[in-house]
Amino acid sequence: MAQRIRRIVLAGMVIGAWAGLAGCAGMPPTAGQIAEENRDSQVAQILRVADTTRRGGDLVSAAGLYRRAHDMTPERALPLIALGDTLAALGSYPDAAQAYAMAIEREPANADLRYGYGRTLMALNRPQEAAEQFRAAIAASPKDGRAFNGLGVALDQAGDHAAAQQAYGDGLKVAPDHPGLDNNLAFSMLLAGNFADAVFRLEQIARQPQATARNRQNLALAYGLAGDSAKAAAVAGQDLGEDEVKNNLAAYARLRRMAAAERNAELLRLRDPRIATAP
Repeated sequence: MAQRIRRIVLAGMVIGAWAGLAGCAGMPPTAGQIAEENRDSQVAQILRVADTTRRGGDLVSAAGLYRRAHDMTPERALPLIALGDTLAALGSYPDAAQAYAMAIEREPANADLRYGYGRTLMALNRPQEAAEQFRAAIAASPKDGRAFNGLGVALDQAGDHAAAQQAYGDGLKVAPDHPGLDNNLAFSMLLAGNFADAVFRLEQIARQPQATARNRQNLALAYGLAGDSAKAAAVAGQDLGEDEVKNNLAAYARLRRMAAAERNAELLRLRDPRIATAP
């Protein structure tokens, strides 16, 4: 009888233990958990509205909404990334750079974020810092041709054309179809004074079915710098009027007369780094 009573008591203890565990699992959320869930829901809604607003073209209002989302969830990178992208699109590069830098503290291995920050630093004429961001983007995404292209443009802007050409070449190995790598490699050759090599590469690009007016005008520039005015005029004339071709030929002649450093500074001014590093 005593043993039977003991078995019943033990069974009751086991049932009670499971009941206690079940009660813990089913406990209602705390006020803090409810507040956090409500906050996250509100932020998600704000981000949806901000995205729609940005797609509609109202970048200023979108930026304000992304700031609000950041203020509500300062630990998250997403609102800061969206804010940086929007401010960069507005041309507010110092503010965009600040937003990107804060986002990187939260997501340092985000390749898209590093690339966007690098492009913004290029727009601010800070190529050495931009190169660091493009290198980090490559480390995070080793087959991303954009990052190799951005690195090459940054190194060209900093005057290190040999390293720039190495970056473009490395990029072509992993992303041979990236449209900017080949063209920017040829442009880097122009900056290095290797006009014959640049002409050869740009001729190959201009023969491709997808060649653009920009590709042809780069070839005309290369012919002009190499001193072949007849070919420069013929290629430039495919897209430009007679007066524009004459003006360009005069500009090529002026560039040829410049010292290398002065000529490169002029060439780099002609090339918008935001276009050169476009995806």
